Amino acid sequence: MPLIRQIWESKLLTNNGPLVQDFERALGQHLSSEHVSVVNNATNGLMIAQRSLGFQGEVITTPFSFIATAHSIEWLGLKPVFVDIDKNYGNIDPKKVKKAINDKTGGILASHNFGFPADVEELSEIARNYNLPLVFDGAPAIGVKHKGKSITSYGDACILSFHATKIFTTLEGGAIISKTKETKDKIDQIRNFNIRNEEEIGGPGINGKMNEIQAAIGLTGIKNIENTIQLRKKRYQIYTDCLSELKSLVIPALKNDWKYNYSYYPIFFSQGNKMRETIFKDLKKKNIHCRKYWYPLISDHTCYSNESYDIPNAQKLSDSVLALPMGNDVCEKLIEFISKIIRKALNE
Repeated sequence: MPLIRQIWESKLLTNNGPLVQDFERALGQHLSSEHVSVVNNATNGLMIAQRSLGFQGEVITTPFSFIATAHSIEWLGLKPVFVDIDKNYGNIDPKKVKKAINDKTGGILASHNFGFPADVEELSEIARNYNLPLVFDGAPAIGVKHKGKSITSYGDACILSFHATKIFTTLEGGAIISKTKETKDKIDQIRNFNIRNEEEIGGPGINGKMNEIQAAIGLTGIKNIENTIQLRKKRYQIYTDCLSELKSLVIPALKNDWKYNYSYYPIFFSQGNKMRETIFKDLKKKNIHCRKYWYPLISDHTCYSNESYDIPNAQKLSDSVLALPMGNDVCEKLIEFISKIIRKALNE
């Protein structure tokens, strides 16, 4: 417990302490980024990034994501505008983004759904051509690379989550990876109540700081990220070996220019919602809890359903998706057992 002892001896528990600074440097080295700002959770990270980059008015985003993606927009007093996604990975469709841009558009908030890289080149080109800030919600995407580069290097900023459900955790927490030092400086100020100095406030800010104990947990765990990814890769491959021949299932194919972190194992049922619900219940009866990521769609929740959207791909994926267990307690026998239940229900 040397890091915890160091905290108590320093008597500095928060407010950009030495372990937070060490953690930011360690993350920066891991991600090949000079501009890392750790925060107390990824939702605050999303809000701080949008505020720092001048998001305003309408923000084009995805309906197929965790609810925090849209909440971060709404909480800032902005309007989320939902557009459709691709058919294979559930990432926002750049063509739909471009079509939705108008004179009220003040930003684009895309996601790397399931940690699968979004179409970063085309989205970046659209943002550049229309002079719009672009943020990626990369909550589960630590360790993911696209064409040899960390997925966090795309966009004006990318947010990671270190929640307890992620492959790398500080229990709660997250990080904002910025493209420029100027953006990082704004982020660092806003996450500390927007305090410029002891006598001057730069505008509305928030308490988004990570504390020293979270940073200590992060420093301890960051050395094991690649080992964790390799263990999850083995589970991912066992699932694929067991399920890939089933005709009623669609398993997203990993692209050759990706390095995936195996955060999730999502499958999609070609028979849709009815079969998904049957298998979900069959597995639950055996005390195997899967997740319907992302059902319902964000745009179907009451607080966001005041407008209708043309999002058939998102609706289809939402009605058919099931994310299978991938945690450390998932062994080969359990994967085979889960696969047997699925095969039986599909009658294949």
